[in-house]
Amino acid sequence: MKKFSILFFATSLLFSTLSCKDKNDDDTPTVPTDVNNPLKSGEISVPVKADPSFSWAPATGSVNLGDLKGNSSTEPLMISIGDAVEAGYRDGGLYRQGQLTSYPNLVARQMGLADFDQALFEKENGNGTGYLVKSNTGYIPVFDEVTNNLAYTEKGSLLMKPYSGKVTDNFSAPYGGRNIFGLNPSAQLSYSIDFYLKNPQPAYYTNTNYLWVNKNVNTSLFSRYVSNGYNTAWDYAKTITPDVALISTASDVFIFSYLHGGHRGLFGGSEFYWERQVLDYLKEKGTKSVLATVPDVLDFPYFKWYNYAKIAGKMGNTIGIQSGDASTLPGADAETIFLPTREVVNVYNGIFKRFYLTDADVIRKEEVSKPEMYNEILLRYAKQYNQPLVDFNAVYKKIMAGNYVTDDGFKIDPSYTNGNFFSMDGIYPSAIGQAVLANEVIKVLNSSYRAQIPLINISIYATEMSKVK
Repeated sequence: MKKFSILFFATSLLFSTLSCKDKNDDDTPTVPTDVNNPLKSGEISVPVKADPSFSWAPATGSVNLGDLKGNSSTEPLMISIGDAVEAGYRDGGLYRQGQLTSYPNLVARQMGLADFDQALFEKENGNGTGYLVKSNTGYIPVFDEVTNNLAYTEKGSLLMKPYSGKVTDNFSAPYGGRNIFGLNPSAQLSYSIDFYLKNPQPAYYTNTNYLWVNKNVNTSLFSRYVSNGYNTAWDYAKTITPDVALISTASDVFIFSYLHGGHRGLFGGSEFYWERQVLDYLKEKGTKSVLATVPDVLDFPYFKWYNYAKIAGKMGNTIGIQSGDASTLPGADAETIFLPTREVVNVYNGIFKRFYLTDADVIRKEEVSKPEMYNEILLRYAKQYNQPLVDFNAVYKKIMAGNYVTDDGFKIDPSYTNGNFFSMDGIYPSAIGQAVLANEVIKVLNSSYRAQIPLINISIYATEMSKVK
């Protein structure tokens, strides 16, 4: 972690530029704001979103699953081990409709599976963790936070109401992976509750636009269904012998690092050990798996809301960065990525507490870690374990270039906020984006395991989702 010792800069700030209003609509202040949490404009209550009908999905047991069926007379058991995308996280939160439109659940529906269980939030608690609703019309967002019909036992609590259904099949949570599977989630949650009780965090600490960063959503989710009879969540997961597994466990490592300014190291031995542990277990059980590569998350809209030109126009030509890293240059440049932290947003809005930014407010070019190294290792694992790979990295690149059209002719638009691929948080896929990923997984299942799983007709699906949004 970077040390935030103060590095003083002898800068000549152009104060005359601070009061100038840019004629570009994208450069207008994102008001109304709270100085301590300028991404949030208020709290709102909204009805729980309706469940999709899934009337377009194949009937249970009607799909030719090829080698995925195996020799069993019952339907194959499929699991998903993943992060926020696989859990259905979108709009800055996890809620029931997001769970139902997660790509693992969409794949299960297209396979005609009746028993894929996700530990769904009950309808009365269907707003889940709460989520964000954009409250302004400009490109750079301000959000209202949904705070009613939540899954927590009470407002402000980290403890969620327990899940009473069967053993879940979707082991996915924001920032999942080894860091959560190797722990007892109930014990970890209790520790976190006690820690935050004794060490209350300032308001600005939660302004990163991602509820799970500081609210321990991963341990809260797993504590809903991992009973105290298991030492770890992985011990619980190993009670299942899956026939099919969808595995994607690294995107949130990149996202979590970048949300904190890029100062958290990416991919030490623990992450690779975790991947091997999962693959060894699935190989032992004869599970047919699909691994997924990691996209370049810095291409996503969230990391482009603010840029050097906008911030330099507010602060002057020189932007100082407070850092203890001796290699840090005395200021930002055009390659610096500005995060929507309290200080960056307040600078943009003309509300100044200081005339420099910290290393937590920016991602410097030397802190950028492209996903190629991890994806190369995944490719090696896919060959070693004889398991196919779905190349989400290539899919996202095609989407971000504006060149993705679905098999039924539906144009996928990555733009923010009027596009259809990203949700309002600017990072995680919308319901349509999840369906795109589901179809890419289905293509790999079909080509690798002689299955004939039909693709989702995105046009029909989009029409339904427009009615229940």
